[in-house]
Amino acid sequence: MTTATIEGVRTLSYIPARGRRFLSVNLALVDLAEMGNITKELGFKLELVQIASRSGVQIHALLWEGEIAETPLDMDERIDTLADRINTDAIRYATGAWTHQVA
Repeated sequence: MTTATIEGVRTLSYIPARGRRFLSVNLALVDLAEMGNITKELGFKLELVQIASRSGVQIHALLWEGEIAETPLDMDERIDTLADRINTDAIRYATGAWTHQVA
């Protein structure tokens, strides 16, 4: 299947690279104005990205991306707050393969 992407918008892999993770929101499933307000309240910096998958390309608001070890300590709390405010089907919190064994 061939999918079209938007030139000038960064494309993320559906599965993050090994040792990395990201939090994003599918913009097709949320109110854009509300998403902007929530992003500010939770201290996220929003970046428009596209995520390529087997079913096509989705446009997301990337809220956080980084190494697994650099995940903010309050990330679970921030995701819970986000889930209380928007359609949970829109939230994508994806983690690539771990780089070390987890006990």
